[in-house]
Amino acid sequence: MSTIQNILYKVKLLAVQGDTNLPVSSIHIDSREVQSGSVFVAIKGTATDGHQFIETAIQKGAVAIVCEELPSILKNNITYVQVANTQEAVAYMAHQFYDEP
Repeated sequence: MSTIQNILYKVKLLAVQGDTNLPVSSIHIDSREVQSGSVFVAIKGTATDGHQFIETAIQKGAVAIVCEELPSILKNNITYVQVANTQEAVAYMAHQFYDEP
């Protein structure tokens, strides 16, 4: 099983808050699909901003949030990773998570 630290390889990080040595069960850009152990990547879309769903992802079991803008309130048991571009970051993360297909 991958860890947050492993899947962040090559991702351009701006800030990290929390433990990056946690195991990751899955990566999601849709908060409705998040489950225990997931990483949620908040992507700004043309119709919807994924940052609006960070709290929902946490309630569903996300262990880490990857975002362009950190929430105003950070929870102690969640790892937050701030990046310049979440679309670029999720591509690198998926590449690492799925063993560089």
